[in-house]
Amino acid sequence: GDDNVSQVVNFAVRFLGNDYTTLSINNNGLVNTGNTPFTAYTPTGFSTLNVPSIGVYWADVDTRTAGDVTYRVTTDATFLATLTADLIATGNYAPATIDTLNKALVITWNLVGYYNRHNDKLNTFQLVITTNNQQQTFILFQYERLEWTTGDASGGSNGLGGTLPSVGYTNGMNPPIYVDLTRDTASDTGIPPLTLITNTNYVNPVAGEYVFRVDRPLTCCDVTPSRLENVPTSG
Repeated sequence: GDDNVSQVVNFAVRFLGNDYTTLSINNNGLVNTGNTPFTAYTPTGFSTLNVPSIGVYWADVDTRTAGDVTYRVTTDATFLATLTADLIATGNYAPATIDTLNKALVITWNLVGYYNRHNDKLNTFQLVITTNNQQQTFILFQYERLEWTTGDASGGSNGLGGTLPSVGYTNGMNPPIYVDLTRDTASDTGIPPLTLITNTNYVNPVAGEYVFRVDRPLTCCDVTPSRLENVPTSG
């Protein structure tokens, strides 16, 4: 579909200092807390959102002619052990600082097209939210294939140009505190969205994967994307 909510999921999690029991998955690369979805298709940046949200690739996804959005909640011990290994591999977390993960929400946008019904360029990306009894929470942004940035209604032409995707997260407060990898508040520039597939915030480079710890309140407003090592991820 286009601009529809894929699902409201029962998934208890601590996010930026508050506890939530449900999350809403939006077709356009956004996940927000609660069961009232934010459905905007043009990514106006996380400073504009008034609900706590995570945007793995907020852009005008259109699955009417290509791709789908699926999710699963898992408690599989082997999968969770793999996630723990990924967290340690970033170089930002010592094994002793990560409690045993007990569940994960995995959301995949697989070979999705862009508005209006275009399938000549396709994107595949994934958001993983994992937690241990609502104490620690980590999110993983993973990018496998990125060919388009923009739908027709967001100023795009052939999937490019116009208003570019937003990638990051916000506490949705007034004023909001947020992290936006694709925008720098000073210059409105950041990581070019299509290069998310080759960048990372790992100390040990893993192209196309980004990890953030998000259970605690944010204490800084926005982060210069060229200095991802300064995003508050550990401690």
